[in-house]
Amino acid sequence: MPNEQQQLPSQKGKLSLAISAGALAGAVFVLVKNPSARTKIKETSLCTKNSVSQYVADVKADPAGAKNELVGRIQKTASITREALNKIQEILDNQGKEITYKAQEVKEESEDIVSTAKDASEDLKDVGDKVKEAKDELTEAGEDEVADDTSSKENLSAVPDKAKDDNTSQSGTKSPIS
Repeated sequence: MPNEQQQLPSQKGKLSLAISAGALAGAVFVLVKNPSARTKIKETSLCTKNSVSQYVADVKADPAGAKNELVGRIQKTASITREALNKIQEILDNQGKEITYKAQEVKEESEDIVSTAKDASEDLKDVGDKVKEAKDELTEAGEDEVADDTSSKENLSAVPDKAKDDNTSQSGTKSPIS
């Protein structure tokens, strides 16, 4: 078992070496095939070399001053970052309160609307019941009238029959007897 553990780091080292070699080969291939990439890399490398050389020269000339300048820039950056974070927090707090307030208003208005709709629904149900009651009343009244009309017609039709009988009997007396 100890032998296997020793081989694992060795295999990891070989894998890292293989990956690095592949990346280096790819970079070299790009540089050989693309002359503009070569030129750009040369210019960037020269610019970086000059900047680093200047920085090293400044640090060698005044190590304490370079350190103080670097610390000052870091502190200024941290201060600006803190101000930005505070401003963001302030905006979130203010906007968050406003959004919460507006959401509460919308919720209350929605509840009022639902309540009003329920009340209207109940009122409409009452109106519907009244309409149904009126319809039933009309239907019953109509049936009563139809029944009255029918009995009246029967009575009227009976009256003319009676009148006919009366006329017949009267006409019978008026007409000559054969």
